[in-house]
Amino acid sequence: MRKKRLIIIAYVFLLILLYFVIYILPNLLVSLKSSYAVQYGEIEVSQTASGIIARDENVYTSASSGKTNYLIKEDDLVRVGTKILEVDGSKIDRDEELRKLSKKVKDVSVATGDYTAQYDGLVAYCCDGNESKLRPDKVDQISESTINNIKDGAIVNLKRREVAKKEPVFKIVNRSNWSLVCFLKKQPHIEYSEGSGIKVGIEGASGKSSVIMVIQSAKLDKKSGKIKLVLSSDRYYNGMTSDRRVKVKLVDSVNKGLIIKNTSIIKNKKGQKGVMVKNKVGDYVFKPINVIATDGENSVVANNLFYDKKGKAVDTIVTYDIILTRP
Repeated sequence: MRKKRLIIIAYVFLLILLYFVIYILPNLLVSLKSSYAVQYGEIEVSQTASGIIARDENVYTSASSGKTNYLIKEDDLVRVGTKILEVDGSKIDRDEELRKLSKKVKDVSVATGDYTAQYDGLVAYCCDGNESKLRPDKVDQISESTINNIKDGAIVNLKRREVAKKEPVFKIVNRSNWSLVCFLKKQPHIEYSEGSGIKVGIEGASGKSSVIMVIQSAKLDKKSGKIKLVLSSDRYYNGMTSDRRVKVKLVDSVNKGLIIKNTSIIKNKKGQKGVMVKNKVGDYVFKPINVIATDGENSVVANNLFYDKKGKAVDTIVTYDIILTRP
């Protein structure tokens, strides 16, 4: 009798254990997994890097010595023939630093006796000695080491009370032809297409600005293993006449939709991308998704439905769906 009771108890215990393993344990394990509610938002796909500004500019050197009287403000846009300053002709000894600077920029220097602009452009009273080599027509010669070797704070102020003969006195910068060169780590989710426009955030000595630029070229640099990106623009930004090495933020795109973590994305047996969504009875089921864009950590996906390659409508996730963080 006692033996029979023990068999019945063991049988009941086994049934309870099986029920727990089949029905309770899976739900318990799922509930322990991290999940979150899907929200609507936007993702900015961007990269940051150090860049270098290449300008089309000429350095004007004084044909005589003397005390100065400046007529035009820094960064003013002037037309050809505009008089920039006056020099009274009195004798002044040459400055050694400016003499060396004159030699560095001799390929782009213009001797001036009337101190007028020879073409339309922006007036600048600064010079860093790189005006000859860092030009839009020489961007092919710029390497990553060129950017790294540029010394911050090496700009010489050309605006002074007295000037000596052959010293640089001002620059005229072509505002409609300048370039930006930077080297970027290759990102699988970002593609730079030649001829397309891109928003560029630039942080230089004058502060932060943003400007639309055109991708001139995007090529793999064999030495660094990075993408050498060359951009050009005909638009002005505050600091373009004086900035050289700058911090840049390249905004490839800004996309809106449902935001999900990339760790949530899996593939079914057919190779279709999707996520595990909690249904009405508390089970997690596979739901296909359409990824619009990604920043490497999160993705923007379609809301409610999307169309596959065959043009068929596919139901997908919606706002506030609960999905697993790591299925």
